[in-house]
Parts: sequence; C-alpha cells; structure tokens
Amino acid sequence: MRFKAINGFVAVMVFAFVLLAVFGCGDSGPKAAVDGFMKAANDKDCEKMIDYIDLSPMQAQGVPFSKDDLIQSCKDEGGLGEVGSYNIIEEKINGDKAEVKVEMTVKENGTDQTRTDTINLIQIDGQWKVSLF
Repeated sequence: MRFKAINGFVAVMVFAFVLLAVFGCGDSGPKAAVDGFMKAANDKDCEKMIDYIDLSPMQAQGVPFSKDDLIQSCKDEGGLGEVGSYNIIEEKINGDKAEVKVEMTVKENGTDQTRTDTINLIQIDGQWKVSLF
C-alpha cells in the first residue's frame, strides 16, 4: 500500500513535470529554481529534481513516503523522460508565490514537441520550490 501511494505520487509528479515542464528550489529567485530543475531533468538527476519540489502538501495529507522512496521511484520511472532544450520566457512574482513561463522541447512518440507551460512556485524559508498543488 505504501509503494502504491508513492508510485501514484511519482506518476503525478512525472505527468506534471513533463506536461508543465518543471520544479525548483532556487539560488536567487524563481527563474533560477526552474533553471536548476530543468538542468537536473536533462541530467536525469532524480535526487536533485526532488530537492526542487515542495513536498509539504503531500506530508500534510499524511501520504507515507521518504525522500529516498521518491528518488528510487523517480529512477524507476526514468526521470522526466526525454526533456530537450528549454527557454525561460517570463517570471511573475507575487509575494511568496511566483509563476515562470517556460518554452521547452520534449520527445513524445519519437518526435520533438515544443510547448509553453507555466510553472508555479512557492518560497519556503528563502528558497523557491516548484508547487505541484
């Protein structure tokens, strides 16, 4: 049951990141957070990708998982798939929340698809994190 919840979370995470292109804890702002997340995605660095996500909503809902479980599930799922190039287009900050618009290329069914998506972030303890909710 525990791994079913984790796998469900990872599936939502992968879906959100591939379709929405993203996540981030940031060095200096929302753009830096999204850039760090996208670089981790390109490198298929699951540990670093998980670090960019705000996990507190899942913890508050009592979903049983550990960071190590999420990292392993991400590795089992193959990270975010084939993320290609990306370009950060726009950043909007409103207090401790932000939106970053990203144009990215992903490989779907063997073909490159370009899409523009908005990534929501929240600032927690001075760091920007990708918000899945």
